[in-house]
Amino acid sequence: MKRLTASLAAAATALAFAGAAHAADIKKGEELVNKGGCIACHGAGLDKPIAPNYPKLAGQYQSYLFHALQQYQAKHQTPLYGRNNAIMSGMVAQYNTQDLQDIAAYIASLKGDLYIRDEMH
Repeated sequence: MKRLTASLAAAATALAFAGAAHAADIKKGEELVNKGGCIACHGAGLDKPIAPNYPKLAGQYQSYLFHALQQYQAKHQTPLYGRNNAIMSGMVAQYNTQDLQDIAAYIASLKGDLYIRDEMH
């Protein structure tokens, strides 16, 4: 029993450190968004897209943005997973998982039309 308790404690500690080591970096996300030229399509502040069929990104939930970016990278598209957009697939191909987390954190931190959800509470 002591061995099991010690193993569980060690696993919990390892998970805590792993989570802290991979926390999203908003500043790095901002740098990546600027480097990627996201405003060219999604507009200044990422909430003024140049075309009505391009989404407003500012203020979206971080988890939604992260998973959407990951889906553009999916090699095997299925009806349930993946997003088929050649432009976005090309844009996100250069980024690793941590970069996508950083990008999502930065975009989620922006205040745009979609940010109203936090003011309602």
